[in-house]
Amino acid sequence: MKPPLPSRIRASRWYATIREMRHVWRHRARRSFYRRLIPAHSTVFDIGANAGHYARIFCSLGAKVVAVEPQRSLTENLQTRFSREIAKKRFWIENCALGAAAGTAQLTKSTALDEIASLRPDIAEVSRFSDDYGFDQHETVRVSTLDALIETHGTPAFCKIDVEGFEDEVLKGLTVALPRLSFEFNREFLTVTSQCLDYLDGLAAYRFNFVAELHTNYSTPEWQTAAQLQQTLTHLDDPLAWGDVYAIADGIKP
Repeated sequence: MKPPLPSRIRASRWYATIREMRHVWRHRARRSFYRRLIPAHSTVFDIGANAGHYARIFCSLGAKVVAVEPQRSLTENLQTRFSREIAKKRFWIENCALGAAAGTAQLTKSTALDEIASLRPDIAEVSRFSDDYGFDQHETVRVSTLDALIETHGTPAFCKIDVEGFEDEVLKGLTVALPRLSFEFNREFLTVTSQCLDYLDGLAAYRFNFVAELHTNYSTPEWQTAAQLQQTLTHLDDPLAWGDVYAIADGIKP
């Protein structure tokens, strides 16, 4: 994730106008992008739902969405924002984190930026946000697994994972291959990304690609093996490179 702009810029009127215009364009572009991955009326898991920006896109495509968010304040916001979808039984909220095994854990988070909460015990030392945003809060949260989520809600056609450097632990709680999924990568967590690729490679014959930052096009013309994508990401020039890895399992229909 790219570091946010200084508060004085974000508070200006012109920035708010430009941001709204970009938000509309990006929403349309993302809907078009995810329409190729998410069949209508299918189930989508949004792991690390935060404020529900991606969940809103998934809902707009006709998907049933299971939003997983450990921060209690954010789950309350999701309940309000998606009250209509919840009433229609098209949106479910799981107030928990996901990991390799069920239990409880300490979530480290920032008062100033709720997007960077993580179960990594070293997040305050290794995150690119450490210098600008103090990881000054902790919250004890319930931890479940992807397998348990599947047992409750069924197998999703698509699963998005964005948990700030804890993606490998989330995947360790999965023992069956999913047809399509994505997980965030950050340059400082490339070891985590490699472990995710290796783990998925052991579950099924996956093909991989990635999208840089908030773009809506794949970064390589050809889909790659786990080993090939590891090499591609390792050789990115940007020291703050980030984005999402996408994985499609051959022979598994969504």
